Amino acid sequence: MKRLVLIAFALMVAAPAVGQVEFTFEGFAKFNPAPDSNGALMTAYGIANPPVSVPTPIPMDFDNFQYTVCVSDMVVTAFAHDMGLGTKDYAFANGGISIFEDPIGGGTPGDFAVPATFTDGVMLLLANVDTPWDLHMDDPFGFGTYSGAGIGTCDMVGGAALPLLVSMDYELNDWVFAGTGVSEPWFPFITVPDGYHYVFGVKIIFPYDPTADEDVTWGEVKTLFR
Repeated sequence: MKRLVLIAFALMVAAPAVGQVEFTFEGFAKFNPAPDSNGALMTAYGIANPPVSVPTPIPMDFDNFQYTVCVSDMVVTAFAHDMGLGTKDYAFANGGISIFEDPIGGGTPGDFAVPATFTDGVMLLLANVDTPWDLHMDDPFGFGTYSGAGIGTCDMVGGAALPLLVSMDYELNDWVFAGTGVSEPWFPFITVPDGYHYVFGVKIIFPYDPTADEDVTWGEVKTLFR
């Protein structure tokens, strides 16, 4: 029995202390003056759903609060449309990400027709988007509807929960910022609210556990039981 306990403990110590944690929001993006153009300004809004299997980086009370995100001031610095390959590629510069907590009772639920409802409440975190941030979309079936995903990084710089991240030993720089399930509308299968151009999910990911790994030998493990 003691040998089985030792083996189990050794496996736990040897295994990497990794575990993805992330903020996940479902939403939509709009471009000013329009998508598919250099110099356009992109803004995205999203609402968080309670996580099913991936935990959030900090505790979040989904029973009593709604969590929203605003991605703002991302400027299209390059756009390329290859009709032969059926691809669209964007490069963005600048931008910020704000995560808000608003009480369900007495607060204002996120309403895509009223963007201000996504930026009220308490700002939990503020992040700066790193340049470049890239979005790749394609039209694999030739229907003229493009979909894809974006990827880049961001740095946590402010918000009421920033001291909590620090106390939990999270690095503040180079969190993954992903645009997920990005798609143009394709009625009636894919729709967006009036004034929006793309379906746009937001993931802000810290890809590993804040607890550092430590390599130990089997002999060192055994000494713990002596």
